[in-house]
Amino acid sequence: MKNYILFVFLIIAPFQIVAQTQKVQIALLGVFHMGETPDYKQGKLIDLLSASRQEQISEVVDALAKFKPDKIFVENTPDTQPFWNNVYKNYRNGIEPKAHNILYNEIYQLGIKLARQINHPIGVTCVNYIQPDLPTGLKSARNKIDTLLSFYSSELEKKRPPYDAYFKANPSVNNALKNYLLQYESWKDLSIKDHLLKLNSAESIATLHYFNITGWMDNNTNGYGAELAAKEYFRNTKIMQNILLNTSQKDARLLLIIGGGHIQVLKDMLKTHPYFEIVDAATLLK
Repeated sequence: MKNYILFVFLIIAPFQIVAQTQKVQIALLGVFHMGETPDYKQGKLIDLLSASRQEQISEVVDALAKFKPDKIFVENTPDTQPFWNNVYKNYRNGIEPKAHNILYNEIYQLGIKLARQINHPIGVTCVNYIQPDLPTGLKSARNKIDTLLSFYSSELEKKRPPYDAYFKANPSVNNALKNYLLQYESWKDLSIKDHLLKLNSAESIATLHYFNITGWMDNNTNGYGAELAAKEYFRNTKIMQNILLNTSQKDARLLLIIGGGHIQVLKDMLKTHPYFEIVDAATLLK
């Protein structure tokens, strides 16, 4: 038994030593969804494909390229990986996408374009997680836990009030959203780089976290505020898990491009992890 324990230690220890002495840098870039999104409020740019906006996209991509990330994580679920692999393969071969859902997507505009600029061998890596709700959740469940989670998530969604009612019943959350949207309107006249700098400020990220996640608990109008907030936290822990699963000992720098509402909770998890060093997105863009 002693020999067995020693053997296991010798296998595990090298990774722990490498990870502790050479932290992996990870930059979190919060973005607005440039195209279609199920979000309650959208932040797309109508003139995204104009010459001036595309120059601004290039400016952001040039700034991110200096970071030279070993992996570019994006907000799509792992099952869509073959789709984005194909988009990247075509783009490297000079074939630009024509579909609206690709063109007006930050995964393409930032992730895919960045990958080609740094000549990344793979492209982007999908790490998003979507809660499994009925009926599709049960059909795709891999085990008993998945089945129970699908049922729980579906039942909880039935308790979620319509967003209009949610904001009306929660004055503090409603004010936070209204004030944020007023700021956001003013950002639309900025360059995309300056827009992203505003979005990734500490104040902006905290506000997004509040009215997207913790605000559900304020008045707890339907008795399920904590559960609804916890569901959003759970989603982000699954995203964190996907990041960990796709990080190897060879990685020195990682970039995550994801909706701004995810940044606070992911940053909180990553900054307590001994193997990671967070790089401020503003540092990259400036």
